Amino acid sequence: MKITALVLAAGNSSRMGDKNKLLLTFNDQAMVSHVVDQLELSKVDHIIVVTGNEAEKVAASISQKVKFVHNPDYNQGLSASVKVGLSSLPSDTDAVMICLGDMPYITSKIYNKLISAFETGKIIVPTSNGKIGNPLIFSQQYFPDFMTLDGDKGARKLLQEYPNDIIEVEVNSDAIFIDIDTPEAYEEAIDII
Repeated sequence: MKITALVLAAGNSSRMGDKNKLLLTFNDQAMVSHVVDQLELSKVDHIIVVTGNEAEKVAASISQKVKFVHNPDYNQGLSASVKVGLSSLPSDTDAVMICLGDMPYITSKIYNKLISAFETGKIIVPTSNGKIGNPLIFSQQYFPDFMTLDGDKGARKLLQEYPNDIIEVEVNSDAIFIDIDTPEAYEEAIDII
């Protein structure tokens, strides 16, 4: 099974103020680069980074070997980036793992646990204490459904439509919930690392 990681790194970071959160330092590198590092250490077969806002700076912050695709409509929300990413998947992709560039606490171990649970025709979701987090893995049969999403509506809508296709994977970690959207969240993150 070939799984492609789609890293969404196109947003405006509006809640961060005048800084692009993806370029903030996390473990001595840009946050988005740290996310890619963890994916490189995992068992994903391909990594695609979807850029938008400050595309050149985001791409320059990532030294790893990834494929970049640009979303010119990044102001239209998350769904536009997912669509651009899906349209650029390698032909041998069996499933896509949708990752967020502002969730740096997710480790390669968590990614691998989700990848190991993958089954054809299923949706893999990480959980901790009964709550669903990110990233989600979707089998290729769901790709056409993504083309119907708009705005900031992500993949959660599909979870409601296909409840019987979901495999929950308990990861015992709050990392699947923690994104860094605000200056306060970033200050807390710096205190932790």
